[in-house]
Amino acid sequence: MSEENIKDKLDNKTIYILLTIMGIVFLIGIITSLVRLSHGVAFGHDFRFFYQAVQNFWINGKNLYQDNVVSTFQIEGYFYLNYFCVLCVWMLLPLPLSFLIHLLITIIMFYLILRNIDTIYEKWWMYGNIIMVYWWATLFNTNIWIAFALFMYQKKREEWYSPLFLIFAFYKITSIIAFGILYLVNLLFEKKIRWNQFPGLVAIFIITGISYLTSVGINTINTFGTDMLLLLLQVPHYVWWTVSILAITEYKKYPIKNLKIFWIVFTIFEIVLLLIFLPIITTGLDTFIQ
Repeated sequence: MSEENIKDKLDNKTIYILLTIMGIVFLIGIITSLVRLSHGVAFGHDFRFFYQAVQNFWINGKNLYQDNVVSTFQIEGYFYLNYFCVLCVWMLLPLPLSFLIHLLITIIMFYLILRNIDTIYEKWWMYGNIIMVYWWATLFNTNIWIAFALFMYQKKREEWYSPLFLIFAFYKITSIIAFGILYLVNLLFEKKIRWNQFPGLVAIFIITGISYLTSVGINTINTFGTDMLLLLLQVPHYVWWTVSILAITEYKKYPIKNLKIFWIVFTIFEIVLLLIFLPIITTGLDTFIQ
């Protein structure tokens, strides 16, 4: 397949529609969170966990998620390294302002992903993951940041500054593993080491390493047990695992027909798996809230 045949940018109308839908899911998230607030549940869905953790880290000197254990999931510093609190220091601002900043960061990252799509492979990768992106946007989660970081690293991998995008991803162990897979995929197909990336990669891994050694949960019994497996398999996280699939489809230049079939089947698979996974998460959150 020629280079001309795979070029396929999103037009402005499509970008506008996708951004409008993002605004709508934000509104849905706000409404559902207000409903939960009327039942005594703190406002902000997933955002409230991040906000409370940053507040505790800076004000009370507690490590990230030190006291937040959701059922058997053990959401601890092992999975959210505590440099996340440094990255999100703006969450020390009052909740309404912090919440607004979170929404702005998320939609700006989403916009940059859409603007940087310029091949049919990237376009269908986005279509295959858009449901999960909107799912996490509704819950005000930071997972779209990780998708942004890995996607932009892949897009700008020839540039020396490409590893700097990873600062938005490396606060979770699972996303670090996802990057490792992506790096190996590039190495396998391109058979070259980008030495200009090394200063940035070293800096990022030093920051991550220090945070790893000082975060809570490193030596817990479940570090590499059932909790870790559950997080690796968590359906909405596939949005960043699949950046490696995107890279493979681009390297192999698969036929467009096969590409479309794959992402349609993948989307159906995600929805079915999510319907199975969602009751487990709901049970865990209800246990925590009670």
